[in-house]
Parts: sequence; C-alpha cells; structure tokens
Amino acid sequence: MPFTGKLKIYFPLIFVEAYLILTLGIFYFGPIEYNVGNPKTFLMLMILYHIAFISGYLLAFKLKNYNANLTCQKVYSESMYWLILFLGLVGVWGAYKNIMMMEGVIPHGFFDNLARGFLEPGLAYSERMQNSNGVHVPETRLFNIIYIFFAFAKLLFIFYFIYYWSVLTWIKKFISIVYSFLFLSVGISAGVNSVIFIFFIFSILSLLTILYIRQSVHLRKALLFCVLLFFVPIAWFGEIMSERGGGFEYFAKTSSLGDINASSNFSLDSNSSLIDFYYYSFVWMTYYVCQGYYGFSLILNLDLNWTYGFGNSEFLQRQFLMITGEDLSALTFQSRISQYWDKSAQWHSFYGQFANDFGINGLALFMFAIGFFFAKIWKSILFASNFYGLALFPIFIIMFVFFPANNQIFGYIDTLSYFFVVSLLWFYNSRKLRI
Repeated sequence: MPFTGKLKIYFPLIFVEAYLILTLGIFYFGPIEYNVGNPKTFLMLMILYHIAFISGYLLAFKLKNYNANLTCQKVYSESMYWLILFLGLVGVWGAYKNIMMMEGVIPHGFFDNLARGFLEPGLAYSERMQNSNGVHVPETRLFNIIYIFFAFAKLLFIFYFIYYWSVLTWIKKFISIVYSFLFLSVGISAGVNSVIFIFFIFSILSLLTILYIRQSVHLRKALLFCVLLFFVPIAWFGEIMSERGGGFEYFAKTSSLGDINASSNFSLDSNSSLIDFYYYSFVWMTYYVCQGYYGFSLILNLDLNWTYGFGNSEFLQRQFLMITGEDLSALTFQSRISQYWDKSAQWHSFYGQFANDFGINGLALFMFAIGFFFAKIWKSILFASNFYGLALFPIFIIMFVFFPANNQIFGYIDTLSYFFVVSLLWFYNSRKLRI
C-alpha cells in the first residue's frame, strides 16, 4: 500500500505547524509593529494550543489501524454532476443575492456590476457597504435558513469537477469553467477579497491533493503553476487595498491604544514598479492575516461570559437572536474590547472567537479535538482514498490559513454548510473503516 512513509503521514501536520509558526514570526518581527498585551501569557497560550493540536493529531494515528480491504473511492455519476451543479448554481445565486443585496430573483445589472467591480473594486465595495442599511433583514434571515441546506454545493461542485476532470466531456468542462466564473463574479462585483481567495485556495488545494493521492507525474508542474497562479488573487487584493485603505499609515489608526505602527510609510503612485506593488500587497496581507493575534492579546485579562456555543460566529449569533430573541453578541470578548479593537471592522483570530465558547484555557481541548479530527481525515485519504476526506481536506487547510485572522469556516453560511454536510457524508462513508 503506497503513502505509508512517516513523512507522508505527518506532512499535513508539518505544513500547518510551519505556516502557523511563520505567521507568529511575521506578527512579532514583520513589517508591522504590534504592542502585545500580556506578552508572556500570549506566548504561553500559543505554545499550549500548538502542543494540544499536535497531540491530537499524533494520537489519531496511534489509535487503531485502517481496514486495508476497503476503499472509499467514488465512481463518476452523471446525475450527481447535474444535481450538484444545480445546487451549486442556486448557492452562487444566493451568495450574489446576499452580498449584492439584490431584490427579487433576476440579477439585474449583473454585467454592469461585474465591470464596475473589476475596474473600480474599492468603490464597488464602499458603495455596497453604504447601501447595506437598506436591506430587508427578515427576508434575508428567512432565506439564510433555507440556504444553509444547499450552500455546501457551491464548493462541492468545484471539488467534484476537479476530481473527475479527466472523464468529463468537453461540454461539461466548459460548463464547469463558466460555473467558476460565476462563483468569482460574486466577489468581483462586490469588491470582496474573501470570495476570490476562498476560490483560489480551495481549487488549488483540491487539485494538488488529488494529484498527490493519485501519484500523478504532473504534480510538480501543477504545483509550480498553482504557485504562479496565486499571484493573481494577491494582485487583486493589493489593488483593492490601494483603493480602500491607502498607505501604511492606516494601520496605526485601527488601534485606539496606539499599539500598531508600520515600520515604514509607503503608498502606491504612478511611478511604483511591479515589485513595489507586490511589496505593498504583501504588507497589507500580513496585516490582514496577523492582526487577529493582536485582538486575541487584548482579551487575556477578561473573564468568560459563556455564549452557548454560538460565540464563535456572528452568523450563528444572528440566527440565535432570530430564534430566541436573545442577543449574545454583547457577551463576546470581541464586543467587550470593541472600544480598543472594533469587533466588526477588525479581525479577532480563530482563537479569540472560539474562546467565547470554550474559554481561553479550555480552548486547548478544542485544539486537541481539531488535531485529532484532521488526522482522521488525512488517514482516511492515505489508506482508503476516501472521496469525502479529500473533499474535506481543502476546507480544513483554509480554516488553518485563517487561524490568525478570523473564524473563516464557521463564521460564514456557505463554508459552515460545506464543513458540516461533507463531514456527515465522510462519517457515513467511513463507518466501516477502522480509522
């Protein structure tokens, strides 16, 4: 059985830990200076969370062996292709309706909005935010209740057509490309970075993981191509930030305590080179990715006000408010430090948001569980080629990528839906495997 070497077993753990340690290094020594509250406590907690995550991962590989006689590869189904495509299109339409605050069923002005977002992404974003006060909230919430049951298909269709690309007809490949364009059009029209990054990260990770498991001879070429391709969303991010945020002096304004400063002042102008542009984009990206660590450092002296498992996500808090009439948002750590670090305008890290539900110390147990589940997913991929394990792997990596910044997966309806639905499918699909 291939893929039994220890490096291949522990490669995801090494990759995730290397990335998270790198972000901590950038947070401490990068181009943006943060004055961390409770520095010793902050560092000790980071070490504790990492040890807990690693321990959970290692334990999962120590417990039980896989059933070598079973495999969980899926055979291509044409009816499944059309079903997931249909649900995915409904999901894309729903995302467009929510983000663009569209009234009715037909997306009037779709191409005008797309052109506007492409040419003036910063202006498209600011105008959309200004218009957000006019949204009919009850209708949006009712739609969200229905939407959560099929929103998972938005990303699942992307994984499905990548997984079966070699057996698709040319017309299905063309449809899949058009679908990808429609998926991206939501983020372009609204001037929203996250949609673009989620698409690229998810697609790239899906492709590379599939090629890796299949031991494809094209893996290295695909890896090089994907690395080069990732410069596209970085450039898009930099363009939006140049219009929305401006120069590096913006960073200091976000902390009312005066704890943040850029090591140099820099802004783009007509004489800026391509290297200048990507340096500008890189610094802004480090700010977006690492700023949540600073937000987390501000909550370390606060007591826990339990939020019943809903405190990690503003989306879940809104649904709880709709059902019970009780607003939990005021109980969260983020609301309680909002005068220093705005709970809506700034990011607060995965750790800080889940601390609302587990407490700052109890979060270590949650990190242990995440490491354990992640290892189980990777184990099912290596030893059984589990289709849904492969589909879950990219969403886990996206979750880890955004750890220092926010709760990306559970904080938004489509990724939340994907995580839980595909996890349930994975559990059902793997019930006979001893993994």
